Amino acid sequence: MPARYTLQQHPAFSAPLSREDLYTLVARGSLARGEMCVDEATGMTHTVGELISGMRPAGHASGTRARIARPAYREISPDFEIPMEVAETQAEMEEEEIEEEEIEEEEPEDSADHDYSPSGEIILHHAHPSWLGYPKALFLFLLLLVASGLLYVVQAEYSIISLLCASSTLIAIGISRFSHDYIVTRERVELIWGIIGKSSKEARICDIRSIDVYESGLKGLLGLGTIDFSTAANAGIEVQFKDLRRAHEVKDLVRKLQRGVDPTND
Repeated sequence: MPARYTLQQHPAFSAPLSREDLYTLVARGSLARGEMCVDEATGMTHTVGELISGMRPAGHASGTRARIARPAYREISPDFEIPMEVAETQAEMEEEEIEEEEIEEEEPEDSADHDYSPSGEIILHHAHPSWLGYPKALFLFLLLLVASGLLYVVQAEYSIISLLCASSTLIAIGISRFSHDYIVTRERVELIWGIIGKSSKEARICDIRSIDVYESGLKGLLGLGTIDFSTAANAGIEVQFKDLRRAHEVKDLVRKLQRGVDPTND
């Protein structure tokens, strides 16, 4: 297929590319599905994901490989009688050889399931703030729960009210937690927050200048940390992952991406 698609604002690939070239770059992780390109024949603008939609690697179209041709079976009678133990051993060896050949002929399946961001990037890490990141609200929840049990002995109506307040507190914690998403892809780190309207802040992996991890106090004892990502373009904190478990592992993941190491091979 002729090269007829030109990427916009992508100096690394200034020459026209074909659909196969675009598919190969996306498969290697060098290009995101959300990148825009122009069809030189029609002048229309498309996303890379639209152009390579439905394409598959060349190996999948050819199907399974043909079995190795075997000579026709021919029975040969020996001049002497073969012992039963030897015959059984030979039969077992032949069965094992057939099983090994069948295994070799099977196409390897890609069992790795990945989530994708709206722009088509593979999500390497997706997390929310930990439940333990809300100690005051959790303490209030436990206090209301205990009060509900004590008030049940005195008056059931007050016990129900206290139980409803405890449930509302727990629901509020859950809403606050799940309304914050921490995402790491090969291209960027991103913070998304909001319930109805979503807001986001991101920093490209290649632009990150410093990564600071803070673990202190009670949250530090519970294994929670805060990660601050700063870029060269901004003197302050660009993206912050707050109350995150295994914060140092996320930092190591980003450092590997900066060195060009593929973390999926670990």
